[in-house]
Amino acid sequence: MKKRITLLLVLLMIVGLLAGCSKKEAEPEAPKDQLDSIREAGKLVVGIEGTYPPFNFVDDNGNYAGYDVDVATAVAEHLGVEVEFVMAEWDALLVGIDSQRWDTVIADVTATDERREKYDFSDPYLFTGRQVVVKTGNPLGLHTVDDLNGKKVATNATNSWVPKLEAMGAEIVPIETTDQCAQAVINGTADFCMFNDVVLKEYRENHPESELEVAFKIESDINEVSIPCRKGEERLLAEFNAAVKELRDSGKLKELSEKWFLQDLTFNPYAN
Repeated sequence: MKKRITLLLVLLMIVGLLAGCSKKEAEPEAPKDQLDSIREAGKLVVGIEGTYPPFNFVDDNGNYAGYDVDVATAVAEHLGVEVEFVMAEWDALLVGIDSQRWDTVIADVTATDERREKYDFSDPYLFTGRQVVVKTGNPLGLHTVDDLNGKKVATNATNSWVPKLEAMGAEIVPIETTDQCAQAVINGTADFCMFNDVVLKEYRENHPESELEVAFKIESDINEVSIPCRKGEERLLAEFNAAVKELRDSGKLKELSEKWFLQDLTFNPYAN
């Protein structure tokens, strides 16, 4: 009798353990976040213009090239995945993050206060200055920001400085590409544009006959170029920051800057 009772107790314990295992197996898995999806897909999809040398462009062999392209490739490598680039017009790039057409945009994106309301941004990986570029001879005599009141500026509508330009009284002349911007200033459709040193240097090299010059620099205003992602993707943002830190600490970020810009633009010259 005792043996039967003991055997029954053992069987009940086994049934209880199996039931417990079944309950654990039935528990739902934690929802996947964007980082999980990227690693599962084996690729980081990055939106770029592809028409903005030396940041990102298509070279003579039909390959993507430029500073942003090299940075994006290194970030994907840090994540342990491949990189896939998708070209789009500038004004559609950040929208592509919202619609999940791509995972992020690595294309000289400035982390402005307005953009931070909608996206999270990594630590900066590039710093570029502001300057006012005009037709050779500066026919309108633009020397300070006060002179921009009532003047026409060639820029895309989502340029990070558009709100400031409008506050100064400048009229926006919408353009899509660097070439359109330069031509608008040269032919008088616009009075000035906001090419930084890097973009102006590249344009002059490709168009040595171009009639453009720097009217003045806005020394205290610096673009902090960063990597955006959707709000709430904390693990992905942490990996972006880790990738930027790894590139900076290894000296690779400086190396890429000197490769494409012939100078180190990876630090803020006005930082304390």
